[in-house]
Amino acid sequence: MEDFFYIIVGDDYEEFAKQNHVYTVSDFYKKVTEHTDWPHQHANIIIGQGINYHNRKFIEELLVERKIEHIQSIPPIAKLSDTHKCTEENVLITAPEKLGKLSYGFNLSITDKVDRLSDHVTNQHVGAMLLMEAARQATIVVLELEYCQNASFGLILDNFVSNFNEYLFPLPTSLQTTIIEKKVSSKNITVEVRTSITQTDTHIGTISLDVTLCDSKILGKIESRKSQGAVKALSEINENILEKELEIA
Repeated sequence: MEDFFYIIVGDDYEEFAKQNHVYTVSDFYKKVTEHTDWPHQHANIIIGQGINYHNRKFIEELLVERKIEHIQSIPPIAKLSDTHKCTEENVLITAPEKLGKLSYGFNLSITDKVDRLSDHVTNQHVGAMLLMEAARQATIVVLELEYCQNASFGLILDNFVSNFNEYLFPLPTSLQTTIIEKKVSSKNITVEVRTSITQTDTHIGTISLDVTLCDSKILGKIESRKSQGAVKALSEINENILEKELEIA
């Protein structure tokens, strides 16, 4: 049965695919085009990371047409509104699963979008910045679900700590995100949100964010005031530079 086990990953992970049972999307398409009876109907197919939604769906439908029942893919992504994102391709986690009190589960979901976070040179492992962003998104989602459904809170990131034990590869990956409450009141809430990352039963790392939730109206006024202060400070710095240049001249 070992010959019927296959993993499909995005083309960006071509170096990772240079091993038995692993195919890039391009190589997989080429193989199924050349062999109408491949993969075998008893094959176990795992759809990994780095594949866009269109290709994931196409691969799943193609495998179903070939009577393959054992297909492991990535579930649908979390809502844009819960992750505070505007574009689906930038969402790196799946819809949350409630695991217990103040605890949720997610799957990692990386497409083939290339940006400043996914631009990486090895073509083997997933860059740490993607994991950090995924944990940040998971943090936002759980805070939205637990505290922001019936109240208007804005989020302030106070601290961000990451610890990694192993490389993460473009394979199915689970995240467990837990809220640890520090202070809860009607005006503000202080929490630590801890995300544990696991792949193939291996603990990859833990990412913790200390977050304060404040009334969004008050927070909006504070942000506006500080942004105006930043512009004023920059203007004063440039004025001082210009005065010194004129003195020298």
